[in-house]
Amino acid sequence: MTMKIKYKYRLYLYLCASFILLTTFIITIVCSREQKLKKEAFELKLIAYINIVDEYISQNQLNTSNLENVSSLLPFFPEDLRLSILDGEGYILFDNKLAPEEWIESRMQNTEIKKALRYGRGWNIRKSIDTSWDCDFIYYAVYEKIYIIRIGLPYLLETESFFKINRTFLFFIISVFLLLFVIISAIYWTSRLSVKNIKQFVSTFPNNRKSEVDISFIDEELTEIQSMMINLCNQMEESKKDISLEREKLLEHFHFAEEGISFFTPTFENIYTNANFIQYLNILLNEPTFDVSNLFKSPVFNEVVHFLENSGNENSFSSKLFANGKHFFVHVIIFDDKSFEVIIRDISKSEKNNFDRTEMTNNIAHELKTPVTSVRGYLETLIEHKNLSPEKRDDFMQRAYTQIIRLSEIIQDVILLSKTKDAPQFFKMEDVNIYDMLHEIIDGEDLEMLKNNCIINIKVPKDVIIRGNRTLLYSIFRNLGNNALKYAGDNTTITIHNYMEDSNFYYFSFADNGKGVDEKHLDHIFERFYRITEGRTRDKGGSGLGLAIVKDAVAFHHGEIHAKNRAGGGLEFLFTLRKK
Repeated sequence: MTMKIKYKYRLYLYLCASFILLTTFIITIVCSREQKLKKEAFELKLIAYINIVDEYISQNQLNTSNLENVSSLLPFFPEDLRLSILDGEGYILFDNKLAPEEWIESRMQNTEIKKALRYGRGWNIRKSIDTSWDCDFIYYAVYEKIYIIRIGLPYLLETESFFKINRTFLFFIISVFLLLFVIISAIYWTSRLSVKNIKQFVSTFPNNRKSEVDISFIDEELTEIQSMMINLCNQMEESKKDISLEREKLLEHFHFAEEGISFFTPTFENIYTNANFIQYLNILLNEPTFDVSNLFKSPVFNEVVHFLENSGNENSFSSKLFANGKHFFVHVIIFDDKSFEVIIRDISKSEKNNFDRTEMTNNIAHELKTPVTSVRGYLETLIEHKNLSPEKRDDFMQRAYTQIIRLSEIIQDVILLSKTKDAPQFFKMEDVNIYDMLHEIIDGEDLEMLKNNCIINIKVPKDVIIRGNRTLLYSIFRNLGNNALKYAGDNTTITIHNYMEDSNFYYFSFADNGKGVDEKHLDHIFERFYRITEGRTRDKGGSGLGLAIVKDAVAFHHGEIHAKNRAGGGLEFLFTLRKK
């Protein structure tokens, strides 16, 4: 049996824990700030060396052929200092610790060089693999005009101790906080007497709400608060009956946050309106207004007004309205006292879903009709004409098989689209290496590039990892590749490029050098079963759902995709995929 800790002790424990967390946080901030200041001071020292080198290069107009003259500055620098001058590609032009024959390899992979090229300055502490020093170096690089000037110093005991936190100052901070903690604890235990008196007051208050309670046991400073509590409770008792009816109506309807709700008196005067009602009313009236009574003057609400004026024994009315591309459901309820409420609900999404389902059903039926009719025709021919030559019979069988394959592709693509829209939670999420997956697609049977004499250039780093669904990511590049191979023509060059990334997204380009697409079709090529009558027709096979699947798969990974014609010819898809 566990013993329940009293609230006052729990409160004290919470206070102690909060104080410890606050102390730790402040000490961490102070230590971090101190280290930052020390780093900046050390950085100024290294910058001074770099400025001397840069000034010397400028004054003596040194170039790549005579940068070794910089060595004349070395006697004025620390003996163990390493000075390197590199070009914009990371190749060493001068280094006082390396022989010239060791300058041939680019240092672009070094962190300080990368940061210098991107931000102008870079800092790093690491081992130097190209020197005989068996210790860490502090490197600082600055991109000056056309050169990268890098200074390195051994991270020895003296340097390391420079960056350590001042323990005396740290002990002082901890002592101050301990003293404050003792003071706060004393105040807490002293205030317990007031808490005890409040507890006594509350325990006797329920039976004395309409009369003054004996406050002789209440501390003097709490007397005013006690009186205010008594007055408030008395006022609540008096007003309870007055607000009962309105309270019931509000509790019944206002928890529907997605709906616009407004209450009116029998004479059409507004009582209360929520924000959604104003928003929906502005869309329906096609003008900005805060006066909700305008709905009774608008022709859009003629049916609502007619019902309110001729309701008879009926107490509710419903209707659908359409304005500015949106569908709304309007419901009116008349209460016993002839006051009424008007509820407006945005049903655009559900209406669009119904329309999309109907259109999808019609399109699927249309797309399935062609291969089914073809297969039926071939089979009927084979059955009715049993004396066909073996060559003709094999030809019909092959054609029927091709149509069945197309029928299977349509069904598979429809299933994938439906899952993406209606059941995204059933897709398994995992880490997917895009570089490996692209090679898997190319080496597999999905892209028959050899038949088209196609060249595929992959400009995607080997470490690009997407946290997503492998099937959908696979379908993006597979469908884009198949689309290019079918419609761009023979001898096509496809380029897949991861041209950029930020903290949240990878940015990809998928381009071919084919004929492109007429501009009027670009906004529609991602639509399901969309037909392009010129250039990229569907007489080359396919389900007509490939690019629709691509768009939904990209959206599943929180990205966006756009298509454009390239200036040099061909079609380019630009899309993003979220990293995590």
